[in-house]
Amino acid sequence: MSTVCYKPGFLEQWGRRVLIAIGSHSRKLEDSGKSFAYQSRTLLIWGSFWSFWIGFLPSITFVYFCIYLPPLSFWPLDSLSYPALLGFVFLLVLATVFEFYLLFRLGFYLSFRMAKYADIELAEEPELITPIPGMMARLVLEIPDPRIRLYGIDPYKHLNERALFFRTALYKSKVFLSNIFAKLLLKVFLGRTGLRFLIEYISGPVTGIWDSVTTYMILYELRKRIITRKLSDAMLLKIKSKERSKIFIESSVRAVALSIVYTKTFHPNFEYLLFGLIGLLPERDKLTNLDDWTEFEHSFQNLTTEERKWPIAIFALCSSFDGTLNKEELEAFREITEISPTWLLDRVRILSETIRKGELTESLQWMEKILPEESNR
Repeated sequence: MSTVCYKPGFLEQWGRRVLIAIGSHSRKLEDSGKSFAYQSRTLLIWGSFWSFWIGFLPSITFVYFCIYLPPLSFWPLDSLSYPALLGFVFLLVLATVFEFYLLFRLGFYLSFRMAKYADIELAEEPELITPIPGMMARLVLEIPDPRIRLYGIDPYKHLNERALFFRTALYKSKVFLSNIFAKLLLKVFLGRTGLRFLIEYISGPVTGIWDSVTTYMILYELRKRIITRKLSDAMLLKIKSKERSKIFIESSVRAVALSIVYTKTFHPNFEYLLFGLIGLLPERDKLTNLDDWTEFEHSFQNLTTEERKWPIAIFALCSSFDGTLNKEELEAFREITEISPTWLLDRVRILSETIRKGELTESLQWMEKILPEESNR
């Protein structure tokens, strides 16, 4: 029940190797005195800029060489030229592979730089299903987080399976939208008209803009995950710094488990935090119903008034990991209003905003204000 056999796919393994190779051949970054927010924002801008040209130039080159191919028509079917189709498909695949290879290499390099700016090492972390290199590789390669269940925690218990299917289908359609639509459809429909010369003026910018936006979104999400990994590290250090009871640790584990359910994904930093907390328990295999809200509330009965503040604070911090508070999380906060401080939700909202803005130092400061100990209230 405690472990899951997860084997990274070929692309994820390749991405991990590339990231580790970049780290081993890169010189130590000098301290520029700039904040992580400033440095990460610069990476987002440069990533978007270079991604535009990586999408634009191969697309223009593809359209240019298509001019020398016979006209391609799919209707009527008897007019379809198979040699022309094969030539077109070969060029399309070649241009797409080249474009994505450059995008991936750029994404790996910028991801490495962002991690180094936050002082995060690209360690393999064999005890985790998703180590830092794996988390970064999946983001860059647009591989969704694996559908795993650990210790009976079901991230999808509140998620409609049909909604999950459409979300996954939309996620995986990015390749189709950015390449097939911009190249194939424009070639087919404009290539047979007097507007054929417009293809290169439409296809290039459309592909370039899409790649630019996609890279920005990837780096934006990576920045949030890097910040929340630092928050997870800080939380674990504080919990481990003092001797805690078994009941206290178990209640904290339930707080993380419920955050996984409400976020509806096994966020890599939830996994990191979960494994770190469960590792403190001697009888971890006997844990049951970790993602049950009623059991979470019942666990408070065996804690002191001061200890109760910790699982609530951990749940609050985990709720901010994706930079937003969803409807279920807000409802959960209402249910624990009687035993949580009135200022908690306001501070969680501020923390979520600092995470979205990429403000690492400020996020750590607001974490200190949310945790019971060393609070600046």
